[in-house]
Amino acid sequence: MFSETFDSEKIEPIKIIHASSKTEPFVVLQKISGLPTAPLSENEMSALVLAEKLFPEIKTVFGKKEIEHGLVHRIDNETSGLVLVATDQTFYDAMMQFQSEGKFEKWYRAKVQFVPSIFEELDGFPKSEVLTDSKRICLKTHFRHFGEKNREVRPVTENSGKAALKKCGKKIYETEIDFDAEKMLAVCKIKNGFRHQVRTHLALCGIP
Repeated sequence: MFSETFDSEKIEPIKIIHASSKTEPFVVLQKISGLPTAPLSENEMSALVLAEKLFPEIKTVFGKKEIEHGLVHRIDNETSGLVLVATDQTFYDAMMQFQSEGKFEKWYRAKVQFVPSIFEELDGFPKSEVLTDSKRICLKTHFRHFGEKNREVRPVTENSGKAALKKCGKKIYETEIDFDAEKMLAVCKIKNGFRHQVRTHLALCGIP
């Protein structure tokens, strides 16, 4: 059953930016913070389920997970922003191919806090250079699961310990960060995403 939280607060949980058509078989929606992108169970309150009610053809697409249908990518529950959903299998397959080739860019804007002692405060993060001024940096790391029931993630670099290096995958994930110290704003770009990659790479720079 759907939660009535968003209705009672008179907040529109999603806004359709682009409606699907025969020549452009995809939906671009904007979701609010606090709303999951995809459901964990059938009909659970989420941006995707709300979009499916408006565009039932989304359910005709076979995606990575059966319950996610034409969902091309996700953004975290706390993140507000744009989500792309395919309404046609051919379009979906093409988007997946673009992602595998690094041709699908995702941009994030984040308010950050500069914490010079971040590495002393967060267990499991390898040390790296801290950003103190307006500058641009590109981080490339492996990732490993971390914490109770692997609910968290941590970056792994060549300076990480042997245990971390054994637990990480071979794939390298890259985040380009343009950091404005005066505005305390980070603009990040990724092409392939690991869970919580942007937050983790920002923390690695000392700007959570």
